[in-house]
Amino acid sequence: MKAQHTGTSTSGGPLSFPLDLLGQLLFSPVVCIVLGITVAVVVVVIRRTAGSASGPVASKPRRERIAIAGVALAAGLSWITDIALRGSVFDMSATVSWWRFAVAPTAAAAGLTALAVVMRAEAPRRVVDSATAGRRTWTTFGPRRGIPVFLVLAGVAVAVTLVFGDMSTASDPGLAAHVALELPNTDAPPVVLPFPGWAYGIPLIVSVSALAAILVLVLGRNALRPFPAGVPLDVERGRRAMVARDATALATAATLLATAGALRLARSAVVTTVTTMTGSGTGPAQSVNLPHADLIMVGGAIAPVAEIVGCALLALLVVGGARAARAPLGRTVAWTGVSG
Repeated sequence: MKAQHTGTSTSGGPLSFPLDLLGQLLFSPVVCIVLGITVAVVVVVIRRTAGSASGPVASKPRRERIAIAGVALAAGLSWITDIALRGSVFDMSATVSWWRFAVAPTAAAAGLTALAVVMRAEAPRRVVDSATAGRRTWTTFGPRRGIPVFLVLAGVAVAVTLVFGDMSTASDPGLAAHVALELPNTDAPPVVLPFPGWAYGIPLIVSVSALAAILVLVLGRNALRPFPAGVPLDVERGRRAMVARDATALATAATLLATAGALRLARSAVVTTVTTMTGSGTGPAQSVNLPHADLIMVGGAIAPVAEIVGCALLALLVVGGARAARAPLGRTVAWTGVSG
């Protein structure tokens, strides 16, 4: 006796077809990438039309902005390349691609690590005074909303991964990358489906945790390095706030992409009906639900939104870096990145 997965049932009605079509489109990362870039372009156009961007910042914010934009571009391209290779070039349907959800956070963490290593204050240093000698920490320059948002997202990513890992099943020794759904009142073997278990979850947890630690390091280095001479204090503070916003936006975007991927894979394992195949023909359809199926369905609906926002954040960082690279030295540059 075999069990055949027949998919998730949907209710009929006049709105069923367009909603199903929209769901199928948004289930494709390619569509979410295009929508994310479109959102970024719309935001840039609106800000230019309004003529308000985010106000002027330091006269020489080029180095950090360009560096973070380069990291954002590398993280986005690494994530897209992995999707393209696994989906179109190589047949990896029978392979556990354990790295798939860790690609974007790992690339972002590596880039931010390099930024922390090379981050230096320009000499000569400002003479220490009461305005610069105050205690500064990694949270001094914010962003006030961006840091809590990232920490919450990182916590959600870890918590969701732990739950998925506990639900997963090891189809091979030491490999938990599936979920087994038992069929009630039948001797048919369980339905085994791909699932973001420990094989995917451990790399995701490690990469997101490393990204959070490195973000704290970058924000700390950005805040604690000496203030340079010859730059007004308010301008220098604005510059550091901009660096903190960009770095936090980068970490947030990478975490969104990683979490969205795990939610997508979990959503694909939700089953509503299974048909048993016997020697005499097709048996009755049976209702089989994944544990926490309702919550996983909600997560699957949130996943495209998270991917769109993540792609938009990365695109905005790249645009901001490109504008900084084109701006003449000595000219005040208006920041067009993500406000925190």
